[in-house]
Amino acid sequence: MPLSKNVRIALAALIALSVVACVVSILSIPPDERLGTMVRFVMFHGASTWVNMGTFTLAGLLGLAFTFGAAKLGRWGEALRWFSLPLWTVNTILGILSMQLIWGGILWNEPRLLMTFGLLAASVIILAIQLIFDHPKVPAVLDAVLAAALWYLVLALPNLFHPDSPVFSSENPAFIYGFFGMVGSIAVAALAIVTLVARRKHPEHPHAHALP
Repeated sequence: MPLSKNVRIALAALIALSVVACVVSILSIPPDERLGTMVRFVMFHGASTWVNMGTFTLAGLLGLAFTFGAAKLGRWGEALRWFSLPLWTVNTILGILSMQLIWGGILWNEPRLLMTFGLLAASVIILAIQLIFDHPKVPAVLDAVLAAALWYLVLALPNLFHPDSPVFSSENPAFIYGFFGMVGSIAVAALAIVTLVARRKHPEHPHAHALP
Protein backbone atom coordinates (compact mmCIF):
# COMPACT_ATOMS: atom_id res chain seq x y z
CA MET A 1 0.00 0.00 0.00
CA PRO A 2 1.51 3.37 -1.03
CA LEU A 3 2.28 5.93 1.63
CA SER A 4 0.05 8.93 2.13
CA LYS A 5 1.31 12.37 1.23
CA ASN A 6 1.65 13.35 4.90
CA VAL A 7 3.75 10.27 5.68
CA ARG A 8 6.01 10.96 2.72
CA ILE A 9 6.48 14.54 3.92
CA ALA A 10 7.22 13.30 7.44
CA LEU A 11 9.80 10.84 6.13
CA ALA A 12 11.42 13.54 4.01
CA ALA A 13 11.60 15.79 7.09
CA LEU A 14 13.11 12.90 9.07
CA ILE A 15 15.80 12.48 6.42
CA ALA A 16 16.60 16.21 6.60
CA LEU A 17 16.79 16.09 10.41
CA SER A 18 19.05 13.05 10.21
CA VAL A 19 21.40 14.92 7.89
CA VAL A 20 21.56 17.80 10.37
CA ALA A 21 22.19 15.37 13.25
CA CYS A 22 24.95 13.70 11.25
CA VAL A 23 26.63 17.04 10.55
CA VAL A 24 26.44 17.95 14.25
CA SER A 25 27.98 14.58 15.15
CA ILE A 26 30.78 15.10 12.63
CA LEU A 27 31.57 18.59 13.94
CA SER A 28 31.56 17.31 17.54
CA ILE A 29 34.61 15.12 16.82
CA PRO A 30 37.80 16.87 17.96
CA PRO A 31 40.89 17.00 15.74
CA ASP A 32 43.22 14.03 15.95
CA GLU A 33 46.91 14.45 16.80
CA ARG A 34 47.95 12.83 13.53
CA LEU A 35 45.08 13.39 11.08
CA GLY A 36 43.79 16.70 12.42
CA THR A 37 40.22 17.48 11.34
CA MET A 38 40.50 14.88 8.57
CA VAL A 39 39.72 12.30 11.24
CA ARG A 40 36.09 13.38 10.86
CA PHE A 41 36.11 12.29 7.23
CA VAL A 42 37.66 8.93 8.08
CA MET A 43 35.18 8.30 10.91
CA PHE A 44 32.24 9.25 8.71
CA HIS A 45 33.41 6.62 6.23
CA GLY A 46 33.51 4.07 9.02
CA ALA A 47 30.04 4.98 10.30
CA SER A 48 28.54 4.90 6.82
CA THR A 49 30.15 1.51 6.16
CA TRP A 50 28.65 0.12 9.37
CA VAL A 51 25.18 1.18 8.22
CA ASN A 52 25.83 -0.17 4.73
CA MET A 53 26.81 -3.55 6.14
CA GLY A 54 23.55 -3.47 8.08
CA THR A 55 21.49 -2.78 4.95
CA PHE A 56 23.21 -5.61 3.07
CA THR A 57 22.53 -7.92 6.02
CA LEU A 58 18.86 -6.95 6.21
CA ALA A 59 18.52 -7.40 2.45
CA GLY A 60 19.94 -10.90 2.82
CA LEU A 61 17.65 -11.82 5.71
CA LEU A 62 14.57 -10.47 3.95
CA GLY A 63 15.68 -12.23 0.77
CA LEU A 64 15.67 -15.54 2.64
CA ALA A 65 12.29 -14.79 4.19
CA PHE A 66 10.86 -13.87 0.79
CA THR A 67 12.29 -17.02 -0.78
CA PHE A 68 10.62 -19.17 1.86
CA GLY A 69 7.19 -17.62 1.46
CA ALA A 70 7.09 -14.24 3.24
CA ALA A 71 5.79 -12.53 0.11
CA LYS A 72 5.08 -9.18 1.77
CA LEU A 73 8.76 -8.71 2.56
CA GLY A 74 9.77 -8.84 -1.10
CA ARG A 75 9.45 -5.11 -1.69
CA TRP A 76 11.46 -4.34 1.44
CA GLY A 77 14.27 -6.62 0.37
CA GLU A 78 14.25 -5.05 -3.09
CA ALA A 79 14.31 -1.54 -1.59
CA LEU A 80 17.28 -2.45 0.59
CA ARG A 81 19.02 -3.90 -2.47
CA TRP A 82 18.55 -0.70 -4.46
CA PHE A 83 19.67 1.43 -1.52
CA SER A 84 22.72 -0.64 -0.61
CA LEU A 85 24.48 -0.49 -3.96
CA PRO A 86 24.67 3.33 -4.31
CA LEU A 87 25.75 3.66 -0.68
CA TRP A 88 28.42 0.97 -1.13
CA THR A 89 29.64 2.84 -4.22
CA VAL A 90 29.97 6.02 -2.16
CA ASN A 91 31.69 4.13 0.65
CA THR A 92 34.13 2.56 -1.80
CA ILE A 93 35.16 6.03 -2.95
CA LEU A 94 35.37 7.24 0.65
CA GLY A 95 37.50 4.22 1.54
CA ILE A 96 39.99 4.98 -1.22
CA LEU A 97 40.18 8.62 -0.11
CA SER A 98 40.60 7.55 3.52
CA MET A 99 43.43 5.24 2.51
CA GLN A 100 45.13 8.16 0.76
CA LEU A 101 44.71 10.35 3.85
CA ILE A 102 45.91 7.77 6.38
CA TRP A 103 48.67 5.98 4.50
CA GLY A 104 49.61 8.55 1.86
CA GLY A 105 48.79 6.20 -1.01
CA ILE A 106 46.29 3.69 -2.35
CA LEU A 107 47.20 0.05 -1.78
CA TRP A 108 45.22 -1.63 -4.54
CA ASN A 109 46.06 -5.14 -3.33
CA GLU A 110 44.95 -4.50 0.26
CA PRO A 111 42.57 -7.40 1.14
CA ARG A 112 39.71 -5.29 2.45
CA LEU A 113 39.84 -2.94 -0.51
CA LEU A 114 39.67 -5.95 -2.82
CA MET A 115 36.71 -7.19 -0.78
CA THR A 116 35.01 -3.82 -1.29
CA PHE A 117 35.43 -4.02 -5.06
CA GLY A 118 34.23 -7.63 -5.10
CA LEU A 119 31.06 -6.82 -3.19
CA LEU A 120 30.44 -3.83 -5.44
CA ALA A 121 30.69 -6.01 -8.54
CA ALA A 122 28.44 -8.67 -7.00
CA SER A 123 25.80 -6.05 -6.16
CA VAL A 124 25.78 -4.78 -9.73
CA ILE A 125 25.34 -8.33 -11.01
CA ILE A 126 22.40 -8.95 -8.67
CA LEU A 127 20.66 -5.77 -9.82
CA ALA A 128 21.30 -6.71 -13.45
CA ILE A 129 19.71 -10.12 -12.84
CA GLN A 130 16.68 -8.44 -11.31
CA LEU A 131 16.30 -6.10 -14.29
CA ILE A 132 16.85 -8.74 -16.97
CA PHE A 133 14.97 -11.74 -15.58
CA ASP A 134 11.44 -11.89 -14.19
CA HIS A 135 12.32 -14.20 -11.31
CA PRO A 136 12.27 -12.11 -8.11
CA LYS A 137 13.37 -14.98 -5.89
CA VAL A 138 16.69 -15.34 -7.73
CA PRO A 139 18.06 -11.91 -6.70
CA ALA A 140 16.52 -12.47 -3.26
CA VAL A 141 18.58 -15.64 -2.82
CA LEU A 142 21.66 -13.85 -4.14
CA ASP A 143 21.09 -11.09 -1.57
CA ALA A 144 21.38 -13.74 1.13
CA VAL A 145 24.53 -15.18 -0.44
CA LEU A 146 26.05 -11.69 -0.69
CA ALA A 147 25.29 -10.91 2.96
CA ALA A 148 26.85 -14.21 4.06
CA ALA A 149 29.92 -13.53 1.91
CA LEU A 150 30.21 -10.02 3.35
CA TRP A 151 30.33 -11.26 6.94
CA TYR A 152 32.63 -14.14 6.13
CA LEU A 153 35.12 -11.79 4.50
CA VAL A 154 34.85 -9.19 7.26
CA LEU A 155 35.59 -11.82 9.90
CA ALA A 156 38.20 -13.72 7.91
CA LEU A 157 40.27 -10.98 6.27
CA PRO A 158 43.00 -9.39 8.40
CA ASN A 159 43.33 -5.70 9.19
CA LEU A 160 46.83 -5.24 7.83
CA PHE A 161 47.27 -1.50 8.12
CA HIS A 162 45.14 -0.24 10.97
CA PRO A 163 44.06 -1.61 14.37
CA ASP A 164 40.73 -3.25 15.08
CA SER A 165 38.10 -0.81 16.34
CA PRO A 166 40.32 2.30 16.25
CA VAL A 167 37.46 4.49 17.52
CA PHE A 168 36.89 2.41 20.64
CA SER A 169 40.55 1.66 21.30
CA SER A 170 41.14 5.42 21.42
CA GLU A 171 39.08 5.52 24.65
CA ASN A 172 38.11 9.09 23.73
CA PRO A 173 34.43 9.68 24.60
CA ALA A 174 34.15 12.46 22.01
CA PHE A 175 35.24 10.05 19.28
CA ILE A 176 32.94 7.30 20.49
CA TYR A 177 29.84 9.46 20.96
CA GLY A 178 30.43 11.28 17.69
CA PHE A 179 30.84 7.98 15.87
CA PHE A 180 27.63 6.54 17.28
CA GLY A 181 25.85 9.80 16.50
CA MET A 182 26.84 9.39 12.86
CA VAL A 183 25.86 5.72 12.80
CA GLY A 184 22.46 6.48 14.33
CA SER A 185 21.65 9.44 12.09
CA ILE A 186 22.76 7.63 8.91
CA ALA A 187 20.75 4.56 9.94
CA VAL A 188 17.60 6.64 10.50
CA ALA A 189 18.01 8.33 7.12
CA ALA A 190 18.59 4.94 5.49
CA LEU A 191 15.45 3.49 7.07
CA ALA A 192 13.38 6.46 5.91
CA ILE A 193 14.71 6.22 2.35
CA VAL A 194 14.15 2.47 2.20
CA THR A 195 10.59 2.98 3.45
CA LEU A 196 9.91 5.54 0.72
CA VAL A 197 11.26 3.14 -1.91
CA ALA A 198 9.49 0.04 -0.56
CA ARG A 199 6.12 1.76 -0.16
CA ARG A 200 6.17 3.77 -3.37
CA LYS A 201 3.33 3.48 -5.84
CA HIS A 202 4.17 0.82 -8.42
CA PRO A 203 3.01 1.57 -11.97
CA GLU A 204 1.40 -1.20 -13.93
CA HIS A 205 3.98 -2.93 -16.12
CA PRO A 206 4.81 -6.51 -17.09
CA HIS A 207 6.84 -7.07 -13.93
CA ALA A 208 4.33 -5.52 -11.56
CA HIS A 209 3.21 -8.97 -10.41
CA ALA A 210 6.73 -9.91 -9.37
CA LEU A 211 6.43 -8.45 -5.89
CA PRO A 212 3.12 -8.41 -4.01
